[in-house]
Amino acid sequence: MSLNRRERDSIGNQYKIYRILLLSLSVWPFQQSKYTILIRSFHFGIMISFTFFQLTSFLTNELVLDVVIMILSYALPSCICMIQYHSFCSNSYIVKRIWEDIYSTWNLMRNETEHKIMRQYKATAEYYTKLFLTIIISSCIIYGIFEAMPVILDIILPLNKTRPREIHALLEYFIDKDAYFFPILCHWLIGLIIGCYTIICVSTSLMICVQHISGLFKVANYRIEHSADDYVFCNSIQEKNRIEKFIQNISAAVDIHRTAIERCEYLIDKFNKHFFFMLVIGVTSLSLNLFRLLKAIITLDEVEIVSSILFTSGHFVIMFGINYYGQQITDYHSEIFTAAYNVRWYVTPVKIQKLLLFIMQSTTKAYYLNIGNLIVASIEGFSKLVSMAISYFTLIYSLL
Repeated sequence: MSLNRRERDSIGNQYKIYRILLLSLSVWPFQQSKYTILIRSFHFGIMISFTFFQLTSFLTNELVLDVVIMILSYALPSCICMIQYHSFCSNSYIVKRIWEDIYSTWNLMRNETEHKIMRQYKATAEYYTKLFLTIIISSCIIYGIFEAMPVILDIILPLNKTRPREIHALLEYFIDKDAYFFPILCHWLIGLIIGCYTIICVSTSLMICVQHISGLFKVANYRIEHSADDYVFCNSIQEKNRIEKFIQNISAAVDIHRTAIERCEYLIDKFNKHFFFMLVIGVTSLSLNLFRLLKAIITLDEVEIVSSILFTSGHFVIMFGINYYGQQITDYHSEIFTAAYNVRWYVTPVKIQKLLLFIMQSTTKAYYLNIGNLIVASIEGFSKLVSMAISYFTLIYSLL
């Protein structure tokens, strides 16, 4: 499906917040320019250098377990940022196809109630997008203040000598850290902000896709629940016409349900390789940051406590979000069976009863999203990921 300029502009206006977010990273598929490669190179350059100067610490520090954990607890989340950004940069056509599908779906809605259902899920996604943006921006500001605290205190409450200035992460720029503290701090904070911003932009864009699919399931549910309305209450219509009307309603519900399934399969299939690496790195990173948090609490290092809490919380939120929306898709798919069962089938002819039976049989088997071919996205899947991370954390702790 190829959209004309008016339709592309309509997508941008209808999903304005996502257009702005993706456009700022130069991954909005409907507005590419000659500067696209330059902007993407800049973002990749910042993220790669951000990770590189962490990994170079291996060259200048003794390779004990504490040092390895400290370095990787920052470097692994940086790798996740790059994987997420690469997933959208390398799949521009796929991202474009997804947004085109979202736009075309609105034309499948048959009445105001169905439009209202879709708008409700869109509004929910936008609310969480704004909430996560606010949290990320606030967290980056708090972290930046803690890192720059010696400089701030030297200005507000100066001492006879300059307070020690250091970044609470193992970095190696191969230059004098005291003389070039401000450039190093700026590069560190810029890399951190761009990385967090990338995660939010990509994650919330995927979230609106899943919310849109959830809306489609709800519309299918609504159509089945009301499929017999005309048949039951329009007694003046001839029997044949009433049966045809009922079949049309059921067919429309099946069509929108099939569309929702196809969108799920397409999304998972095209991004599954990236999901695999993000899951593996994410669980490892969570384990390391849990250990870092424990060590910070034991040593009463305030900056480390704040930093590790922010990192650990971010891991939990993203993991829970992925599994929550996966569970939502599974639950909505199961509701189709309940909706078909609750239709007033007993007042319909045998032909229609067989059609309802077919729908119930086809939705008896639960539908799951298999993320990265590793876990089933569900609340149970979230508990498994957390249990796995805690197991690795316990193993690391036992080695010390």
